[in-house]
Amino acid sequence: MTTVLGIWAHPDDEVFVSGGFMADAVRKGNRVVCLHMTRGEAGLNYRQPCTPEILGSIRERELKASLECLGVEEQRFLAYPDGGLSSIPSVEGVAGIHAALTDVQPDVIVTFGSDGFTGHPDHKALSSWVTTAARLWDKPQARILHAAISNRWSQAFVPRLNEFEFFWPDHPVVSARCDMSLHLDDELLDAKVAALREHASQMQPLFDSYGEDVMRAMAATEYFRLGPRASFRSRMLSELQIA
Repeated sequence: MTTVLGIWAHPDDEVFVSGGFMADAVRKGNRVVCLHMTRGEAGLNYRQPCTPEILGSIRERELKASLECLGVEEQRFLAYPDGGLSSIPSVEGVAGIHAALTDVQPDVIVTFGSDGFTGHPDHKALSSWVTTAARLWDKPQARILHAAISNRWSQAFVPRLNEFEFFWPDHPVVSARCDMSLHLDDELLDAKVAALREHASQMQPLFDSYGEDVMRAMAATEYFRLGPRASFRSRMLSELQIA
């Protein structure tokens, strides 16, 4: 059995870029675990302001229901502040992720690349932490998959998503090549769309604006690049005080 660990900044990151991948892994009998840095408390609720305490609770409940649609039963939070990952000392972030890697022992790690997919600073900080933590963990056979965007997908959907300010300036960074593309069959696509709908506070405005057919088309293919192997330790090991 393969163990997959998705490492994400906010609830809904996981399903938007890898919902089909997770559902497929579960369908094949593999273990899937999700680790989130924040509860997404600094976002909006149906595009309207909301207190962090209320929104964090809403998004935590939505995440649980969404993962159930995909068959994912294991999820953890590190409880860092939403929107503040870049201000967290990297030593702390790396140590938290390293602890999760040591505990979960994944064969595959799915996360953001250095571009952060949307360009969100939280996504970029997380990517850096994961890369460093994986190298310190030093499991050479583990693979890291970075969520990627193809040129075709970008042309079809980025203009629509940017009506909701989905991407940060100068993003997305389109991948010249994708090492893996997953084209979802009807069963996986149904599960992913249902999981997206469970993140209603964030996704319902998109469904309302573009309709089911466009959202299904947007969700139907997932793209990944191979990240660096978890292949070496460095002198940072002692500096981070990671056993």
